[in-house]
Amino acid sequence: MIMNLNTRKLNVSKLEIRWYDKILLNRPIKVILISLVVAVVAPVLIYRFLFFTSIDLPPADGFSFGSCLVARTLRLPCGYANVNSEQCHPHCCYDFRSKTCFHRFPSRFSYVMDRVWDEDVVLSARVATIPFSFQNSLPRIKLSIDEVSKSHLSLNFYNPALVEIPHGNRLEEKNYFYDVASPELNVVVNSTERMIFNTNRGPLVASQNIWELTFWLTNESMYGLGEIPLEKTTKVLYNHNGGISGIPLIFAKSGHSYHGILIEAVAPTVITIRKENQIVLRSITSLGVKLHLFVGPKPADIMRDVRNLLGVNKRMEYWMFGAHICSETTPNTALTVTQLNNFINTLGRQNVPFDSHCGVSPIIWDNDCTRAKITLVNNGARAVRNARKRFIPHMKPYIMYHEEMEQEEEEEPDIVLPRTATRPPACFDVRPFRSMMLQSNSGGFYKGLVKDEKVIYPDYKNISLEFIQKMWVYNLPIDGMLLEDTWPLDESDKKVDNMQNYLPYFNKYLEAAFNHTPKWNATRTDGKIYMHNHNEYGNYYVDSLKEVLGEVPTFTSSQFLSGKIIINRQNVSTTWSGLHREITEAALGGASGNWLWSSPICGDTEHLEINTHNNLCVKWYMAATYMPMIKIHSRDGGRDPLSFEGTHRTLMINAMRTRISLAPYFYTVLQNGPLLRPMFFQYPEIDQLKDTSTQFSVGNDLLIVPNLQPSQSHVHVWLPSESWYELWSGLKIEGNVGDAVTMTTTESDFLTMVRAGSIIVLQKDVTLTAVDTRLRSQYSLTIALKCSNETLIDETEEEDEEEGEDEEEEGEDKVDEGEETVRKQHRMKQKEVIEEEADENEEEKNTETDIKCHAKGELFMSESMTMIFKADDKSLTIQAEGEDFDILCKPSGALWANVIREIILYGLNADLNNFDNFKQIRTSINLCQLQTETQIVFYYDD
Repeated sequence: MIMNLNTRKLNVSKLEIRWYDKILLNRPIKVILISLVVAVVAPVLIYRFLFFTSIDLPPADGFSFGSCLVARTLRLPCGYANVNSEQCHPHCCYDFRSKTCFHRFPSRFSYVMDRVWDEDVVLSARVATIPFSFQNSLPRIKLSIDEVSKSHLSLNFYNPALVEIPHGNRLEEKNYFYDVASPELNVVVNSTERMIFNTNRGPLVASQNIWELTFWLTNESMYGLGEIPLEKTTKVLYNHNGGISGIPLIFAKSGHSYHGILIEAVAPTVITIRKENQIVLRSITSLGVKLHLFVGPKPADIMRDVRNLLGVNKRMEYWMFGAHICSETTPNTALTVTQLNNFINTLGRQNVPFDSHCGVSPIIWDNDCTRAKITLVNNGARAVRNARKRFIPHMKPYIMYHEEMEQEEEEEPDIVLPRTATRPPACFDVRPFRSMMLQSNSGGFYKGLVKDEKVIYPDYKNISLEFIQKMWVYNLPIDGMLLEDTWPLDESDKKVDNMQNYLPYFNKYLEAAFNHTPKWNATRTDGKIYMHNHNEYGNYYVDSLKEVLGEVPTFTSSQFLSGKIIINRQNVSTTWSGLHREITEAALGGASGNWLWSSPICGDTEHLEINTHNNLCVKWYMAATYMPMIKIHSRDGGRDPLSFEGTHRTLMINAMRTRISLAPYFYTVLQNGPLLRPMFFQYPEIDQLKDTSTQFSVGNDLLIVPNLQPSQSHVHVWLPSESWYELWSGLKIEGNVGDAVTMTTTESDFLTMVRAGSIIVLQKDVTLTAVDTRLRSQYSLTIALKCSNETLIDETEEEDEEEGEDEEEEGEDKVDEGEETVRKQHRMKQKEVIEEEADENEEEKNTETDIKCHAKGELFMSESMTMIFKADDKSLTIQAEGEDFDILCKPSGALWANVIREIILYGLNADLNNFDNFKQIRTSINLCQLQTETQIVFYYDD
């Protein structure tokens, strides 16, 4: 037995132990092995049971599979995001925990091509249905790329079955290049420095009544669509009450450069900015999506290209700087002419300057009106003109509805009915033009509702000239027209509970936009659905009226990609946030190309409480000083200064007078750029200012910091350059670029700063209109000196650099080569002098300094006359650029004053001042001397 045991032990020791036995018998290795298995299997199981709604494989096309392992912040909704797993498309991903349906990355909802892209290539859908209601995809689409200019190109994704697009232009020289990947479509556009557009393998969905495109512009800040900065929001491009008034342009910052994108959307379009700057565009259209890309690299370059695309309004008339006033009570009630005269006269006695008025009431088209109503409007217009004001009527696009409009037109009787007939004489008979009205989908007029009154809507796209001529029944000239509710407005109830049965895509944002506009399925006179061209309605209304009333300045509350009209902001709430929004909208509107922008002071809605809103309205009047154009529109409560009392009234009137005194500067600025500007636009190179929305530039030389909160006692200023002065006191404000400086304010303050190195032309003796002030008020020059303590050669160079900066307009230097040559020669001569002195006394050269001060400004008077002002700490030099001296020197027919009576100097040594922070000089400089002299030099000490 002992022997057998030993033998057995020997046999065991001789057994061969395999490699996997070692692994299984080794505890540390076994733990590692189990961990690896879990790490591989667990994600697969999670991927399968948490994200897959099915185990369907991708289309049998051999293209990308697409992953569902997408970070939550990067997930793009696949159709409607918040649905159950059965409603989530099989080619989407589904998160069972958050119950959201989202796209794979890369998305399977894309288009492919069988060869390298060109304009003729047909793109084919990868997936036969789309995530919205499982509707069929468009099987074929096309992409056209148009190289519009060296800094502007357009991308047009379109349905070739419905739209024919000519091949895009091709340029030899351009500042961008693009790549259209194949076989799976992906579009990337680069400038010479950076990527500016990328569809990023995201979804491209195309079907009937829905196109979706996702793209990326930058991983830094974006601006536009009423927001500074633009981040994590949803906007609707569908003209409506509270919608976007300006151009749908987005600025994108990338490093120290900017580029932009303009979305050309005539159909209802929803734009969603997601957390990681992904932009999702969904449009209710069957035609396609068009985008315009602008390379920049400065915001001003983008604005220039946009204006080249959309056109420019060059009808900036001086009277527009004066306030426009309109008072209305109810839709059926008008002021009497006596009341209107009393109101205008009282404004005059209170020294309230304004230049235009709407008359007795807004004009609402009505075929059932009396001669008395026509006469009242005509007499109101005469009262306005007799007061030496401009008559600017307010007009609506709709027509009051009456039951007899539905009756067949009868032959005109041979005998004219007497005035005592029961039916009042019609302003115009709409019945012969019934076919030119929007139609209900059930037949007959489409009838909307405004202020509980039924209205009908002309289809101005297909209206006849005869109709417009008959509609305008008034015998009076107009100086302009202000068009309201041009979306157009319709307050009737809309049932939207089952919209998804009619449209594949609809959400709460579209519901809000559709709520106060004609019903989406109303039809035009050509049988097409009204909704698809809704955004153009305001443009067609403007064009129709101009056929009859001529090319007068036109303000409108809605537009579609038009740079030739004046924006009329409407339905602005009387709140502090409303004030902030109006300043921001006006600044972004100007930066986007709409330089002429009208905003209502203290809002224009029907919920005004004088005692509650008086402080807010005072600040609004002060902020409106720097708006391009302003209106005072009173409805159920007065917003004009006469509606307030005491100090509030005084401050409002003072703000209106300050605006007129600054009008020469505003007029000059608007010849070459927008008036009110966001910080990122004016100072794109200063990163500290890029997202600032609490201060704004007014031209190149003024900076405003408005109070945006009730009882605000301090404001913070982020300095865009080292030296500024408070405009009215001369207090010097210094610091490093980007520094924050805290300034105290009161209820009567509105912080306005002037840039060191600039000259501001004012007319302080304000009369009752801007036009009259321009002629009668002598000039006051505020000279804000920029001084430095440097050696002569260095200071000369700095002055030349500063002049180059001052002459930069719209992102382009405009330095005169002849002047630059003279400057260079002057610098060389000065350098030779200094070098010679250095040989004699090196120590004296090192210590000798020369304080140099300079400032520069302009006054634009006409295309043929601009006054140029240059100053230092000893003298002022004035030159005339142009030969149109009649505009200021002709005894009869002059438009401008010709005498400078006051000079205010900021930046002198304190011992030279005759006030705390400035020196005031009373003088009399006649600008007409420049008819015979090349320049006027005025020495301060003479």
